[in-house]
Amino acid sequence: MPARVLLAEEETLVREGLRLLLEGDFRVVGTVADAGSLSRETRRLRPDVVVAGLRLLLAGPDGALSKNTGVAFVVLASEGDDARAERLRLDVSGWVLRSSTALDLREAVQAAAGTPGRQFAGERTACAITPRASEVVRLLARGKPMKEVAADLGISTRTVAFHKYKTMRALGLDSSAALVRYAVRNHML
Repeated sequence: MPARVLLAEEETLVREGLRLLLEGDFRVVGTVADAGSLSRETRRLRPDVVVAGLRLLLAGPDGALSKNTGVAFVVLASEGDDARAERLRLDVSGWVLRSSTALDLREAVQAAAGTPGRQFAGERTACAITPRASEVVRLLARGKPMKEVAADLGISTRTVAFHKYKTMRALGLDSSAALVRYAVRNHML
């Protein structure tokens, strides 16, 4: 049985696009455009996963992401959102950047629902990377050395290396050049 998904996004076009991307692999049980409706519809529809825009979640009441609901949340975030999003990190199951691929979104929903992994119709396996890792990759791909990336982001060089190599492992990349090619192909620059 496919996972039941509720979509929460302020922008109508994005909400409708998410529905089209997920309908074939999941059961989309509803859509909402504001935080109040999200709380109400989550209780009423009891989805397995809520896919929600970060801006909508930040606008909602503090309890919007309560772990007591038994619902997994996948957050759609933009580049550079990780500072505002840190306070939500413990309450969500996954993060997908708005610049990610449809496959990244489907895999994040699949993982949040706890369903066994599978490759979706003719697509290569990929992964969704965190907003912080994405920022690290973006700066490295622009040619900045790790020390400079660390200074720009206010983190240690060791943390930059952690994000770089964890992302490379997750993507199955074996060199820094391959990571740069990935960043270019995925419009991360």
